[in-house]
Amino acid sequence: MTTVFFWSTLVACNLLGGGEPEDPATAAVAAADAQLKGGDIAGAADAHAAALAAYPGNLDAAVGAAFGAYNRGDYAEADQILAAVEPTAGDRAGEVRLRRALIAMKDGDTDVMREHAEASNTAAGLVLAAEVALADGEREEARALLDRAAQVAGPIGTVAKGYVDLLKHEDPAVAGLAENYALWALGQREVAVASVEEVVKSLPEDYEGKASELLVWAGRSASFGETQVASNLLEAIDFPPQGQAWRVLATRAIILCSEGQADDCQTMLQSLEGKAPADGLQHARATAAIALGGEDRDAAVAVLGSSASDAAARAALVLGDPGLAGSLATDTVMKNYISGM
Repeated sequence: MTTVFFWSTLVACNLLGGGEPEDPATAAVAAADAQLKGGDIAGAADAHAAALAAYPGNLDAAVGAAFGAYNRGDYAEADQILAAVEPTAGDRAGEVRLRRALIAMKDGDTDVMREHAEASNTAAGLVLAAEVALADGEREEARALLDRAAQVAGPIGTVAKGYVDLLKHEDPAVAGLAENYALWALGQREVAVASVEEVVKSLPEDYEGKASELLVWAGRSASFGETQVASNLLEAIDFPPQGQAWRVLATRAIILCSEGQADDCQTMLQSLEGKAPADGLQHARATAAIALGGEDRDAAVAVLGSSASDAAARAALVLGDPGLAGSLATDTVMKNYISGM
């Protein structure tokens, strides 16, 4: 396996329920959901809270209200809202526990996160619990959870199988890579990149995905300021994966921006125009701009460029320029969200 997907993104994208309105409570939740889908996050949060106040115990209203609290960074309130409706959630109790696990993950409480995730008895929850176990070095416990999750069809099952393939590999370096992926997935990304160099460089030479792993982790290390680690990983690549030579140069550019060398970074990125995939280059520019942002905001905006993409828009928001972000965004929901800031 070359890359274990950050599966929680798949889970978080479906936080709200749907369905045709059948009663006033459902209609109120649907109206709030529509506001959220339109990019009015603050308005949707108020509408979900109002729906929950009007219809206490309504699970979908509670999910929406909890999501609003989550977006505000009030994780305690988000968890309290869900805890209140869990006893009456019936066959959806697993969904509630999974959402509580995601809140605990964001709050940095991995013990509580693992408790909720495993108790959810969902494939996604089992993977989350396994990732905590891996981050704690408990490979056997993680393997047992992943074996269960791998039986489920779909993207979560695929992620679980990817982890299992790593863990059952006869080479300890390959098995050890699972822990770095788990750390990354749990949001402990600085820890993941700080500890990954020797693991990836120790992969056997005949391991099919070695060059890809070196490239993936070089990029991740560069984006989190571990420039020496990133450089060392790039140096260990004898031959880039087919069609990926441009990514080596793009990663070197990100390293330069991370080190504050804006002009050299910009020159290298410009050399990739017409040679790298347009969307890939835009993502590289966005990452480089964020890496440089704290050093020189004007130079970071120049590195970002003027090509419209949602990656560029998100980078512009990180750089503190919502006006630029609005002009670069292509997604309607993102445009609406930015315009409402």
